[in-house]
Amino acid sequence: MHNRFDQFRLTPLGQQLEQLIDTPQRYIEYAALSRAGVPAITAIVQVLEQKFPEVASDQGARQFCGAMVADVMRRQCHSLLRPRGRVPGGYFSYGAVWSPAPDIPGTAELLASLVAMPQQVMQRLAALPVAQRQQRPAGIGFSALEHLCHLRDLDNDAFAPRVNAILSQPQPMLHGVNGSEWALQRGYQQQDFDTAASGFVLARAALVAMLQACSAADFARIGIWEGKKRLTLAELTADMAAHDATHLQELDELLLALNGVLP
Repeated sequence: MHNRFDQFRLTPLGQQLEQLIDTPQRYIEYAALSRAGVPAITAIVQVLEQKFPEVASDQGARQFCGAMVADVMRRQCHSLLRPRGRVPGGYFSYGAVWSPAPDIPGTAELLASLVAMPQQVMQRLAALPVAQRQQRPAGIGFSALEHLCHLRDLDNDAFAPRVNAILSQPQPMLHGVNGSEWALQRGYQQQDFDTAASGFVLARAALVAMLQACSAADFARIGIWEGKKRLTLAELTADMAAHDATHLQELDELLLALNGVLP
């Protein structure tokens, strides 16, 4: 899930919503709805109405729900078909429609996705007026400038160090970062847009070069996430590609919001 929800995820409401959304049984419902071409988030609407009435007036909480469902679907290797499908039952006007079945990408496909990311980001932001570069959407969201700074710093200070640790150490401990805290501590909103963009391009090129030099044996090497979960470098690469996909979806939503298409 995008780091912009790190703080909300720690709140009582965030923890309760995560318990509702991220379960094996709930995924079965998401998958069934996806096979019918219905937004997966539809599966939780009735429960929200019954048990979480406050979410109806909390845009940030609704955004969190959408991000959490997306996190589950990407983790299960579903791809985004349509970012905005009609959600029946209230609470959400629109929700993402996911592929009917999982599609597990190979290493070459994952690397190609990582390579394409900077261009995809800049294509989306090319026509964004300078006055809107620091504008945030309603609820919980990053500005375009914050997205760029976040992507750059994750590549430099999180993704690349994790890859290096797996390649150089036996079963190293890997740790997450708090992107919301980074945004404040590092003053993302006060940074230069063009410098952040070029920094992301350079950081991504260095990360991809490191991964492209890896052998099949390298991609099978293991790291331990937060002391709890063992994952291979190939799985970590898939997580990075999923994180990219999350940002692209959120940038699309940001642009729609800035253009007045989304509330």
